[in-house]
Amino acid sequence: MPGTTRAYYRRLFPWDADRYAAHLKALTPQGRRWRFCGTMSDGALEEHAARALDTGHVEGCFLDGKLIGAFELFIDPEPPGHAQVALSVDPAQAGQGLGTELIARARRRASLLGAPEIDLTMAGDNLAMIAVARHAGAPIVRSGPEVGATVAVPPPDLSRLPAAIALDEASLVQSLSAAMLRAGRAAVARAMARPAMLRAAFARPRIRTA
Repeated sequence: MPGTTRAYYRRLFPWDADRYAAHLKALTPQGRRWRFCGTMSDGALEEHAARALDTGHVEGCFLDGKLIGAFELFIDPEPPGHAQVALSVDPAQAGQGLGTELIARARRRASLLGAPEIDLTMAGDNLAMIAVARHAGAPIVRSGPEVGATVAVPPPDLSRLPAAIALDEASLVQSLSAAMLRAGRAAVARAMARPAMLRAAFARPRIRTA
């Protein structure tokens, strides 16, 4: 993928919902249909982003501070704990191998969480996602307009656990830092706008009385 040396991955947290929603809303209309196997309004995407971050594991790829791709991983609460995954890639990054890297990272995380396999559901004309699934060794099963695939997950490798914990800890620090930076910028913008608003208020012509 482009800018590999500048790109980094981190987990997303509930307070990242606005950034995740902005990423999803940047998908093309066709991209939204492929991602959700149907149409989704901006409001529905905002609700989905908040819900996904509350209930699943979401990990994103950032390039120059912009979220350019992400995967959502959900583990079934009942044994054997199968997992479902969904990917989204910024239109500008299509065809750069980001989807393949995201599914690989989802497999490693699912392995640590004890899931034996990952299920994907894709639109039948989403050739890029079908290629990603095939690259991961998943057999493709067509059912009407949609396509299903099951990606095998390697057995848990506890030697990877410290690295996963370190990634989550670093992600938390980066996420909180970014949130505080955005809050600081918003506060500065409000402070700078306040004098202009006051000047505009006092500049209004006064009504003279006889």
